[in-house]
Amino acid sequence: MTEEPELAIDDIDPAELLEQAAASLEAGEKDEAAKMFNAAGNIYMSVAEFDEAHKCFEESQRIYKDLKDENGTSDTMYNLGVASINLERWDEALTSLQTAMKLFEKVSNNSGVADAIYGLALASLGHGNFDEAMEYFKKAQKAYKTLENDQGMASVIMDMGAAYADKEDWTNAQATIKKALKLYEDMGDKSGIADALSLLGDIAETSGDERRAAELFVDAAQNYFEAEIFDISREVLDRAEQKMWDIPKATRRRLRRVIDDLRDALPEEEEISDDDDVDEDFDPDLLGIEDD
Repeated sequence: MTEEPELAIDDIDPAELLEQAAASLEAGEKDEAAKMFNAAGNIYMSVAEFDEAHKCFEESQRIYKDLKDENGTSDTMYNLGVASINLERWDEALTSLQTAMKLFEKVSNNSGVADAIYGLALASLGHGNFDEAMEYFKKAQKAYKTLENDQGMASVIMDMGAAYADKEDWTNAQATIKKALKLYEDMGDKSGIADALSLLGDIAETSGDERRAAELFVDAAQNYFEAEIFDISREVLDRAEQKMWDIPKATRRRLRRVIDDLRDALPEEEEISDDDDVDEDFDPDLLGIEDD
């Protein structure tokens, strides 16, 4: 993404940042204003205020276009596409991401091209075009492989597996998610490992294999714990525990020890206020374009 002004963004109210952006624009400091509008959009994205984020990205892009800043224009066009995905404006998302991909190609931003293709896969899937989505997923996977971006590859493969699962194509779903799991294991990405194990647990559960589902949920909970994602660790552990009386006694005894040890290790639950609520489906990494 375009470099943001050196501000402690996490500590800034986006409304305050927008005031600063407007003041910079009024003072003729267009480049700083564009960066601030873009930064405000990213903050709004992180707290699931997608409409506000979209407005910020539109304003940032308008300024970058006026400045003829190709890097800023391509970044904000991509951000608009991501915001549109979260708003389920599928046609707009597809148009924005197609444009972003061409702009990235023009400035030789190969990372941006890969991210835009990945976004096109997600937008196509949301639009209901499974086959087109799969083609984009495969292109994105190839692009990330060329860039030696294992994290990007794993994310794409996981989403492909989830798409197969949504179509109840359990064979392809399981095989695809296992490929992502292997990548996450090679990277030592505990969060990714946990996500893959949890999804494999869902598939085992749907297939009626309660023993395997319980084992996978326990393994997922352990990895979420090691990734310090304690709330999801608890949730997955609860799902495993619900299956204790539907599995063989030997498996139940083995898993019971692990479950009890993990529950003892988990910190006490903290009450979450409404102000702390964020969209759990929003992946901030989706906005992270690395400049070549």
